[in-house]
Amino acid sequence: MKKWFKFFCFSFFSHKHSKEGAKRGYSNFFLSFILALVFLWIGYVVGDMLPFSTHYHSSPSFAETVRSVFANADVDKRIDAEIQNGVLKIKQNDGTYAQDVIINTFSNHLDKQYYSVNGYDVVVDTRPAHTLAEVEAYCVSNDGKNTTISYEDYLTLSEVAKFNFDFKLRYTGNALILNEELVEGYRKYLKSQSDEQKAELVALDNSLAESKITKDEYNMAVYELYFINYYPEITDYEATSKVPLLRNYYYHQYIKEGKDKYLFIFDDYMAGSFETQNGIIVSFYGFYDDMENGTLIAAGLSQEMANELADGFIKDAFKTIWKLNVYAYAINVFSLIPFIVLMPMVITLLAYSILKLRSVESISSLGAMFKIVGSFVWFSGLISTVLTAVASFFVPRNLMVALPLILFFVSLAIRSIIFVINEAKLHTKQLEQQEVERTEV
Repeated sequence: MKKWFKFFCFSFFSHKHSKEGAKRGYSNFFLSFILALVFLWIGYVVGDMLPFSTHYHSSPSFAETVRSVFANADVDKRIDAEIQNGVLKIKQNDGTYAQDVIINTFSNHLDKQYYSVNGYDVVVDTRPAHTLAEVEAYCVSNDGKNTTISYEDYLTLSEVAKFNFDFKLRYTGNALILNEELVEGYRKYLKSQSDEQKAELVALDNSLAESKITKDEYNMAVYELYFINYYPEITDYEATSKVPLLRNYYYHQYIKEGKDKYLFIFDDYMAGSFETQNGIIVSFYGFYDDMENGTLIAAGLSQEMANELADGFIKDAFKTIWKLNVYAYAINVFSLIPFIVLMPMVITLLAYSILKLRSVESISSLGAMFKIVGSFVWFSGLISTVLTAVASFFVPRNLMVALPLILFFVSLAIRSIIFVINEAKLHTKQLEQQEVERTEV
């Protein structure tokens, strides 16, 4: 057991111990591989989370924009906000909570003047996440001419002609209010459809009549049923909803169009992107679920304390994603297992081929070489984690998707090449020694 422990722990550092791997079983590779996966997973999480605070304070313009919103030197323009059970509440002047667009520096020049620093834009929109979006449907030809027609005109085309057009949505930026007139129009359309749609509508009518659902829930269900039957799938626009939501207006209007200096603050989460003084672009998001209830910024605080609390709000919201990251990166590493397994296999083939080209016969087979390379795997994973944590302070956050794997492969390749070089040297030395002994005889 002691001998195995030395082999497993020190093979990365010792040529002698690593060469023992050729005589041992494949179970050592399996254990080493499991440890490497754990280290890669830790590297992903740490590399994503660790440098955020440093990056934030390395972007004075973004920090000043945050402070202008929550810690404005003019107290009258300072937002009075608090967290209540994971929801951000913004108070109006009369003390009631607002559910509206509070700030939009993209479209309001006064907001731009008060709350934007060096080109950063801010939106504070506290309308509920489920607020529906008013959209305009249209179709664009895919023949390169970009001919635009209304969706209604598209429906009149032949089935063959329809293939020449792609469905599009344009978010107007307004909320869709499901009034009686609109809902009745949706019901009229559904009544003209197949028996299946009619039956679904009747089921909704019965649920409303029996008070199983509220009037608002009924209106929403009718709208969803109408939308999914009248329009094509909108997965290009909405990932979590069957119908367009107002929240995504900002993504399609600004972020998707290339805006990279912004802060969007909604009632349940925030999203932002900023550039550090070193030119690193950091895109982030954060939730309020795990944040303590209470006032974020009090009007009577000193400027220094207000600034500190404003900074803390952004950083604390970002910290809440660690649980999501732990889960997401675990799934990511698990999905990459075939690709990660391929790395030592490729390196094994390369190392074994080099030894054969050098006529080194001390490693008898590919299997033996694979077990030797496998003994380097877990420590390569550890090196990858450490280097990822360090490099995360100097590279864009979006590179974290690939960086741990790249560092793992490079570490494993370098250590395997060192083994090949040392083994080749030993082979050369043995030949020279044999030649000397032959000469002496």
